[in-house]
Amino acid sequence: MVLLVAGGLAAIGCSSDGAPATCGNGQPCGSDGGPPAEGGSPADGGPPGTCGNVQPCGGEVMGNWTFTETCQSSARFAASAMKFSTMAEQSWCPGQTLVGIEPETAGSLVLDGAGTYTLAIEFGGYIDINYPASCIAGASCDDATAGFQAQIEGGTFPNPSVTSIACTGSSNCLCHAAVNGPQYASGTYAVSGNVLSFTAATGVVTNKGYCVAGNTLHILDTSTGSTGQTAIDSDLVAMKQ
Repeated sequence: MVLLVAGGLAAIGCSSDGAPATCGNGQPCGSDGGPPAEGGSPADGGPPGTCGNVQPCGGEVMGNWTFTETCQSSARFAASAMKFSTMAEQSWCPGQTLVGIEPETAGSLVLDGAGTYTLAIEFGGYIDINYPASCIAGASCDDATAGFQAQIEGGTFPNPSVTSIACTGSSNCLCHAAVNGPQYASGTYAVSGNVLSFTAATGVVTNKGYCVAGNTLHILDTSTGSTGQTAIDSDLVAMKQ
């Protein structure tokens, strides 16, 4: 079961120490998970986002939930970037690097009173990939855009989650790619303390920390920091309908 795992698609940094959330470039996130507006205030004029700043707390999960945002820690982003680089070593462009992500999420999670769940979620947004000049082989970034886009439309681009791409630069090419990764699953769920467990129809079990705060559900991956504190590695946020 791949429940609630964004992989390389959703990896913005969010602080877990009570400070305002930070995106992958270390700047504060807006309350919608996006970058701040000029002057550092949230891009949508609202209060700082809580994505990544909520600890596991348990609560009543039954209901119909709609996903609104997702974020991951800067450490998780760094791990994703390293994994990307390792995979790139076996690709046509060993020097390509993942340099940024702007995640978006949509979909629903239904947790009913009989202990069953239905998940329909799309992880998307944008990823930024740097292709060094050695991979472009003298072509312009406009030419790279045209070539990559032709591969996407022809179904031969290496990452099938990429739906469009645009590259800029004069030597290396920084390519801004739109991504979309739908996931569907169903099965049973159970709650124990602050842990929400999903057992998919395939038998795979996924355990997540969680917190219900008002009408908001946070589904969390956590780890223990060097000083013993609970660190939030990822946070998937949903609103109750």
